[in-house]
Amino acid sequence: MHYTTLVWMAVLFLLLVQVWWVAFYRREIIHWSFFGFLLYLSIPTLVSVLGYLLVSEIELELEPKFDLEREYYENRRWFFGILGSVVVLSLVEDAVRSGTLSVDLNSAIRFIFLLLSAAGFFIRAKRAQFSIAMTFLIVLLCYIGLVFARL
Repeated sequence: MHYTTLVWMAVLFLLLVQVWWVAFYRREIIHWSFFGFLLYLSIPTLVSVLGYLLVSEIELELEPKFDLEREYYENRRWFFGILGSVVVLSLVEDAVRSGTLSVDLNSAIRFIFLLLSAAGFFIRAKRAQFSIAMTFLIVLLCYIGLVFARL
């Protein structure tokens, strides 16, 4: 077992739940544009790709001694690059939908996610990677509690 991978798996699960939560919230939006909907759909699509980068199902089936840690470090830069892209896309999608990019708690926390993604991309040290994963998880839990606790 690789604990950093396990933490990221928990983060990705929460991110997907949050995407569904936001989708439920947006059920009352009457006017959608194709571009706006495409932006919104790109977020869960990329989160799913992140899951594949953490644990490739094909390699699990083909390799009897699958190494989660090796897989994590081989895909680390792709993982954090895409994770940062998800954060940027969420900010862009909000700006397109609302017509403006508001500076509030919601966007401030997403900038923290962006900084953590950059740190994960550039810092390879194992302890730092675990710390980044745990910090991301804690900030995500606070984000959900503060911004998305209620619709």
